[in-house]
Amino acid sequence: MKVIITRTESDSKNLAAKLSEIGMHSLISPVIKIVSVPTRVENIPKFQSIIITSKNTLATIKTLSLNKKTLMFCVGDATARLFKKAGFSNVRSASGKSEDLLRIVKQSCNPMSGPVLYLAGQNTHGLIERELSQSGYIMEKRIVYRAEAANCLTDVAQQALRFGEVVGIFIFSPRSAMILNELIRKFSLQDSLKPVTAFCLSETVAKEASNTVWKKILVSEKPTQKSILALAKKNSKSLLN
Repeated sequence: MKVIITRTESDSKNLAAKLSEIGMHSLISPVIKIVSVPTRVENIPKFQSIIITSKNTLATIKTLSLNKKTLMFCVGDATARLFKKAGFSNVRSASGKSEDLLRIVKQSCNPMSGPVLYLAGQNTHGLIERELSQSGYIMEKRIVYRAEAANCLTDVAQQALRFGEVVGIFIFSPRSAMILNELIRKFSLQDSLKPVTAFCLSETVAKEASNTVWKKILVSEKPTQKSILALAKKNSKSLLN
C-alpha cells in the first residue's frame, strides 16, 4: 500500500516511519523547498512578544540577537518544542490553528505594552496581522522564509501514480496543495488521482486540494502529525476498497 508525502524530505522521514507501522509504504516527493530569507530587525528589545507560525523561522531567528527569555507564541506544539530545544525559555503554544494563536496572544499581551513582531513566510494569508491590528496592537511583520515550488514530482512517485499503486497523498499546507494541483495538471496525472485519497492537515488545505478530483478528501481533526496519523490509521483498510 503506497502513499505519497509532499512535505520536505527532512519533515517526511519521521512520518514515513510512523506510516510504515500501519502498513503504508511512503514515497517522499516534496512539492516545496524551504529557503531562509535573511532579515534585519531594529531595536529588538522594544517588542513585547514574537509570533511564530512555522518552525521554518528558526534558521533566521538564530541570526538575530534575541534574548532567550523573549515571550514567543507558536501556533503548534512541535514548533514550540523546537524553539525550547534551541534554548528559548518563554515559549507558549496555541496547540492548534491561527485562530487559537490569536486568542492566547490577546489573553497574554496588552496592546499598550509595546509592538509585536511577527516572523512569517512569504505566502501567508494576512489573518494574524490583520486581526491583531484591528484589536489595537502595533504589528511589525518580517518575511524570514519562502517556499519555492518543485518543478515535478519524483520519477518514482509519478510512476507509482500512473500504475495505480498509490492509495493516498498527504498534504500539509494550502500552498503545497496548490503546487500539487499544478503538477498533476502539468504531467497529465488527473486520471491517476481518481482512485487516490487526499489526507489534508486542515480544512484550508482540503479546500485547495478540492480543485482536483480525488476518490475522497479526508481532513485531520487537528493540524498535527499525530492527528493526521490517526486519520490514516482509521482509514487504512478502506483505502484498498
